[in-house]
Amino acid sequence: MKRLWESISWLNQQAGRMAALLLLPGMAITLYEVIARYVFDSPTIWVNESMQIIFGFYFLLGGGYTLLHGGHVRVDVLLLNMTSRGRRVANVFALLVVVFYASVLLWIGGEQAVDSMAAWERAESAWAPYIWPVVTAVPVAAALLLLQALALILRECIGLDISKVD
Repeated sequence: MKRLWESISWLNQQAGRMAALLLLPGMAITLYEVIARYVFDSPTIWVNESMQIIFGFYFLLGGGYTLLHGGHVRVDVLLLNMTSRGRRVANVFALLVVVFYASVLLWIGGEQAVDSMAAWERAESAWAPYIWPVVTAVPVAAALLLLQALALILRECIGLDISKVD
């Protein structure tokens, strides 16, 4: 079980790191647009959609990473007065909600991704970039989130002694 936990956590750790690297081209593209628009008075038609695509990947692929590191919003005030066992039960319940959400997202997002790839879907704009890669990232991100939630449920239920993931 510990090996399974480590594998899933490693996968989400790497996906999160790759997603974080998307900030670099995002900043470069934004800087290019600012210079083109305000220095050369020559705005572009592609930067806005490029940023939406980049940050779409960023937010999608960062979900499992954020869950791994406990970064999602939770109502800690409810957990403060609970026993250790009560907190574990509350965590498992919350993770079961995540499992349900990620499962539905995986199913519906998977269907949409297949349709989008089959049609080589493009955005409806003047630039019209391909958007099927972002649509395909939805079920991938849902699968990563689902796996991480299941791994965390296992950890909570069987009490795995897990060291911090690097």
